[in-house]
Amino acid sequence: MRLRCLPRLENGMSVGFLGVIVCAALSVVGCGKSDWMEGELEVYPVSGVVTFSGQQIPDATLVLHPVIPQADGKPFYSPRAIVGQDGAFEFTTYRKGDGAPPGKYNVSFSWLGPLEGLDEDEQDLLPEQMLQRLTRPETSGISITVKEGVNELDEITLK
Repeated sequence: MRLRCLPRLENGMSVGFLGVIVCAALSVVGCGKSDWMEGELEVYPVSGVVTFSGQQIPDATLVLHPVIPQADGKPFYSPRAIVGQDGAFEFTTYRKGDGAPPGKYNVSFSWLGPLEGLDEDEQDLLPEQMLQRLTRPETSGISITVKEGVNELDEITLK
């Protein structure tokens, strides 16, 4: 005698298995843009190279600060870039390397020195290596304009 824990349909498929299929189908249907993605601003690729006193500054961070803040009430995510070993960087706003919204920005810089091989706790103990004036967007003296399309910046030379 065979015990049936779940009722079966006429074709022999269990109701439980059918439930799994329905749930899977509904989860795929829900894979569109989420609410926070709907509010994303249009971004355009921004890349360049930066040096400090003629030297590469691997692992430095650049942050873009809008000259005219957004007034539409939407959240603004500051575009950031991490400098590679070769001095190159590309800005990220929402996803790695996606760029920045169009507009004029002041740039701030931070550099703790090369971070390779250091864990987060060790990195937290490192002092800032960048000149104080370069760590603040209002005193760095560096500004960029992001336009629609691909933005390849002139080399940024910090002194």
